Amino acid sequence: MTSRSADPLRGHSVAPQDTPFVLPPGVDLTARPLEPADAPAVVALARADEAETLPEPLTELVDVERTWRQPSTDLATRSVALLDGADLVAYVLVGQHGRLDAVVPQAWRGRGIGRALLDHAMSIARAHGDDEVSQTVPVGSAAQRFLEAASARPTYDAWILELPHGRAVAHQSLPDGFVLGEGRPDEMATVHRVIEDAFNEWPERRPTSYADWSADFLEGDEAAPWRCRVVRDRAGDVVGVAMVIASEDGMLWVDELAVDARHRGLGLARALLADSFAEGRRRGLQRAGLSTDSRTGALGLYEHVGMEVTATFRHYVLAV
Repeated sequence: MTSRSADPLRGHSVAPQDTPFVLPPGVDLTARPLEPADAPAVVALARADEAETLPEPLTELVDVERTWRQPSTDLATRSVALLDGADLVAYVLVGQHGRLDAVVPQAWRGRGIGRALLDHAMSIARAHGDDEVSQTVPVGSAAQRFLEAASARPTYDAWILELPHGRAVAHQSLPDGFVLGEGRPDEMATVHRVIEDAFNEWPERRPTSYADWSADFLEGDEAAPWRCRVVRDRAGDVVGVAMVIASEDGMLWVDELAVDARHRGLGLARALLADSFAEGRRRGLQRAGLSTDSRTGALGLYEHVGMEVTATFRHYVLAV
């Protein structure tokens, strides 16, 4: 990740094409790029926003830190932070391929701030060669209503699922000669390839570089060998992967689950799920969850093993 401090701006540049951010009339706030020290304030805004619609807030500090350390995340040229004095009150970050992370809290809505941030985000996306901006937001949220009013196009639905307390995924036997265990450091490039090959089957999915993926999963204080669960075939090659993380609220979260196309239908995904959740329990994590979306066709699998949907999201796209 590259970042730098910038002077508070009114007419100074945060976009690489030297386009100034323009505050709506009558809004007396200071604008500047996000900085690494803003991460806790971003988390607080995101959690308050999520609490309006979701059963419980989801964003944690580790989520922001993982994204911000990726090489494709450049806070200096891809973000705007709005401050009331020293307090962060709204922000937008334009990620790779125009993916937005943005919050305007309830107390500041209705003043044109969201539209100003969206317009500037679109100019940032254009400057980086992106042809669209997009955001995944909770169904029924103020963000959904805002994006629909801006004529954003819905493309797919996504769900958070959780394994209810006291319920376990039944052990799934592997075919003879297949072995499940921790991924080794020398296998990480293969692990990434298995994930990308599987995920790139989804319609309109944009690839994730190894540099971004490794910054997300293999760096940071939370990185640990046990977070990578793999299935190896008879030749010792990685053919299935589950990347997991322990959340601050005591949940084992399956971040990525992928099986090589040639080895599907053998129960590998279910075996990885059962192993991941059992590993979480061994580490004192009493909850287990994951997310999936309508592009994957995997919702039925997760419901079949006893997981239940706890939140529904929708992904919106807006051409720039």
